[in-house]
Amino acid sequence: MLILNLISALLILLLLIIFCTILYMHGPKYSEHIEALNGRDFKLRIFLPFGLYILDKYCYSYNSDYDRSILNIISEVYGQEYSVFYIRIFHANKVVLVLIGVICELIAGLLSQFQGVFLVYLPLLFSVLIISDDLKLKNKLKKRRLEIQLEFPNFINKLTLLINAGMTMSKAWEKISADCSKVGDFYTEVHKTVIDIKSGKSEAEAFSQFAKRVKTPEISRLMSMIVQSTKRGGNDLVLSLRLLSNECWEMRKNAIKRLGEEAVAKLLIPMMIMFLAIIIIVITPAIISMQGI
Repeated sequence: MLILNLISALLILLLLIIFCTILYMHGPKYSEHIEALNGRDFKLRIFLPFGLYILDKYCYSYNSDYDRSILNIISEVYGQEYSVFYIRIFHANKVVLVLIGVICELIAGLLSQFQGVFLVYLPLLFSVLIISDDLKLKNKLKKRRLEIQLEFPNFINKLTLLINAGMTMSKAWEKISADCSKVGDFYTEVHKTVIDIKSGKSEAEAFSQFAKRVKTPEISRLMSMIVQSTKRGGNDLVLSLRLLSNECWEMRKNAIKRLGEEAVAKLLIPMMIMFLAIIIIVITPAIISMQGI
């Protein structure tokens, strides 16, 4: 046991030295990456240079099926242009969590004299933390899509009124973007579309890009109808927008209904956590006593 304790202490010391050395020597190289991050969303951002260095050192390819699925989510949440940056941050965070998990596991082993129950619970805890990154990202995507579904009907209503008043489609988008006081994902995308049109893109191309960025199935279908109406022109555009508006309000009602159902389901989570805590409290003494047999 003494030898095991000594080996664990040396491993802890070695890992901490490696960790601190990499942060000290290579931290400045990644300072711009860290400054660009929001401290609220990335709690471990000051340690991320370690993860970024490890990923760069071993030339991680980001080419697995898992990476591609995460990249698709990141592209939608943070934007296509920032997807490469954020997938690196996402994986660097996981590397840091694994290292902290290994160090905490060794410390728990030393303090508990390597009792099996503690050596099982701790990896489970850090596994949950690592998986929670994926869940957090998917939750961001879900919230973004929900916000878009809730805001889009009001937007279509305003667009219909402005088009009916004689404005062109691009001018109507510009006015809605300028008059809107809300700050959110949806109106950020609307503003990007206005910038695209002003920079020389055709309306059809700008609206198609808008549909690709939001990636909400219902809105993508509606935007394709707007693109077709814009290309054809004619007096049927206002009528098409009114029909779209009615469909959007139905979509909004369904989104609110789903939100209510999820709120009810979330009430069960505290009960499940309490139940799990009771199971751990009951089982842990039994496991410890069996270990001593």
